[in-house]
Amino acid sequence: MADLTYSRRNNPRLTSNFENVGAVAKVLLDEYEKNRKKRGKRKASEGEKEDYHRHLVNIICDLYAAWIENPDRYVGYSRGKENFNQGGSYWDHLNDCSLLSQRKFLELIDFLKAELYIEDHTAKAGRNRISSRMKAKEYLLNLLFEMEVNWASIQTDTNTGAIVVKDENKKTIAPPDDPDFEYTRAEKNLQRINENLQSSLLNLNISDHEFESLKIRLRNSEDDDELVELGSKREPLEFQNRSLRRIFAQGSFNSGGRFYGGWWQGLPSEYRKHIEIEGLITREMDYATIQPRILYSRVNTEPPEDSYVIPGWSLQGWDKELRNIAKKAFNQLINSREGAKEENQWHGFAPYLDPDPLPEGWANMSKNKRTKLRRDEFLKRTDRDYSDLLRDLKEMHKPIDDYFFSQAWTWMQRIDSNIAERVMLKLLDQQITSLPIHDSFIVRRGAEGLLDEIMNETFEEIVGTKGKVDWDETIYDTDEKGRKPLIIAADVYGELGSHMIESSGYHLREAEWRKVHGPCGYE
Repeated sequence: MADLTYSRRNNPRLTSNFENVGAVAKVLLDEYEKNRKKRGKRKASEGEKEDYHRHLVNIICDLYAAWIENPDRYVGYSRGKENFNQGGSYWDHLNDCSLLSQRKFLELIDFLKAELYIEDHTAKAGRNRISSRMKAKEYLLNLLFEMEVNWASIQTDTNTGAIVVKDENKKTIAPPDDPDFEYTRAEKNLQRINENLQSSLLNLNISDHEFESLKIRLRNSEDDDELVELGSKREPLEFQNRSLRRIFAQGSFNSGGRFYGGWWQGLPSEYRKHIEIEGLITREMDYATIQPRILYSRVNTEPPEDSYVIPGWSLQGWDKELRNIAKKAFNQLINSREGAKEENQWHGFAPYLDPDPLPEGWANMSKNKRTKLRRDEFLKRTDRDYSDLLRDLKEMHKPIDDYFFSQAWTWMQRIDSNIAERVMLKLLDQQITSLPIHDSFIVRRGAEGLLDEIMNETFEEIVGTKGKVDWDETIYDTDEKGRKPLIIAADVYGELGSHMIESSGYHLREAEWRKVHGPCGYE
């Protein structure tokens, strides 16, 4: 039986400028026109045909992208009028129009279903939170294969829907009138960044076995603390997602503004070292303790050397994990509402720590139950209550006490997103592609010196004080004396042979990219 819950939302911005995708859409459009004639409908005008063709390209790209990631995955879409009208999920607030025509979009889906190109499950009207589902069938897939369409043929329209404003309920709304926000400039900056990303081969160099394991992990990550920390969520690993959206929050351009949408942003952190840009290995660098540094700049005071290492809390063999817990605890303190200020409300805060082993039924437990079990685990490991950690953090950061329980994340995300935008643009001025993950950036090896310089320079320009840039050296292999290992030709040939077999998916993605876009940057 079909698992309709295994789906992702359709993307109205997917498109393609490549002839082979256009050829598939033309075949389907010609068949659709014959179908209209049989039903006694008038012939579509040239302008209507062009619009039908655009909608078909979007549907084709969306279905194929989902199929490449996993043949069992469905694409969820809406049939309700409200989603095609102003304020709906398909509305382009910048151009004040719908990205998709409800009539044409649904007509084409119904046609594709009738002709057995897609499997479609239409949701009953009025059932909240349940959308319709569709999936490519063999006829459509064979047509795509015949025209040699691949993942690299799929693009994102960089001219629509890239700047988004959401209200307190996370619903997309029309951009507010704000004379202090240069909307057109921000849109052009993002378009420039996205055009560069669209033309760059971004690949993941892991074995096929690791890749399948990763996809399973991404599918089962609804409650992933690492992503909660990033303010994001795991998305299916679809390599055509090389375009960013800038999302503002709380109905204001003064809140949020971070960049989302790139496939690399949903990767578990240990996989990011395997990302390649234009066939070249990469390095990730991030701003260390960025939030405390921004807050301390507001009170003209130097922050501690490490804002997440608390005096008196050293636990031998566990300090690194404790630091990560303290970092999340600090974020809880500054990002919570004023109503949580009293200590008798802190029982609702959970440490960044899962019980080991996980108890039976963990996946289906309520948030409150998980919070209690996580606090119990913290007590077991440290012999102290989690509220003690929160209290000591507040005491340690007394100079910025006024910012605790103030939901400071709203305006601080605006600052770090401004920093991210400027860093990416400065790198582009030097012909360097960068992949942002909020306060960190991935660039090709050899560009890390420039990235370090630009990150420090930009932080001081925007915040007014010096920042601190960090990177993890431990991801690179060394011998017992700390030296980089030597590689001889025989090792290289042997490794290449194994790699071609064990990482065939990685090599196939690169070959398909070359077929569509030409040589990679290193060639």
